[in-house]
Amino acid sequence: MASEIASLLGLTTHHAELALWEGKRGCAVKSFLGSNQQVLVHGNELLGGLITGYDKDKERGQCDHTFDNIVAVLEQLFPIEHRRAAASRMVGYLVLDALVGNTDRHHQNWGVLLERRESTERKPSFSLQLAPTFDHASSLGRELTDEARQKHFREGSLDRYIHRGRGGIYEHGEAKYGMSPIAVAGMLGKRYPDFFKPWQLRVDEIAEESLRELVERIPDGRISTSGRVFALAFLSASRRLLIQTV
Repeated sequence: MASEIASLLGLTTHHAELALWEGKRGCAVKSFLGSNQQVLVHGNELLGGLITGYDKDKERGQCDHTFDNIVAVLEQLFPIEHRRAAASRMVGYLVLDALVGNTDRHHQNWGVLLERRESTERKPSFSLQLAPTFDHASSLGRELTDEARQKHFREGSLDRYIHRGRGGIYEHGEAKYGMSPIAVAGMLGKRYPDFFKPWQLRVDEIAEESLRELVERIPDGRISTSGRVFALAFLSASRRLLIQTV
């Protein structure tokens, strides 16, 4: 679902399909590496190499994984003529996170594609680009039981659930928990409106019917009736909150 929605937003992402492997349900995901000369360098490796004191091996509670540090890495990696495009795409990834409630944008769930190029000089030549957005499985309340979903409907607490989600990006280096994806989007709207507003407009342009069609395409054996209703309600609520962000 999240990868399909990324495509609706015009973001580059991996192609994912529901799959069955030796009787086990899962997803088949096509690699986005273009050739054997191209490698994915994860965000933790970039941050560890370019941000003084950053612990790239810390798996949980990495409060130095802030948007300011991500921006600092992008500024060091990309020349001025490519920097704005990379920054805009990164903001697009975070707007996607807010729309689908992806709470798993930790420092290994973004990165750059590094590709070696042919060169007539002795020194090897490389090209860099921001990697497509990937690994969106922790989205749309995937951890909730049907009973928990029904409770949110009864109590009218869906907006609160969206706001209380704990993501992988922290507000500052002393924060105890990661910001919710919708809070990250709110921060982007205030601090980087030139990058945020075009993605906000794309969210607004996605018809709710398009989202409904995506949910309806999921086979009955893969989602409960309550799960379908919740997914649509979540997307409707998060879309509204994003459109209202100023």
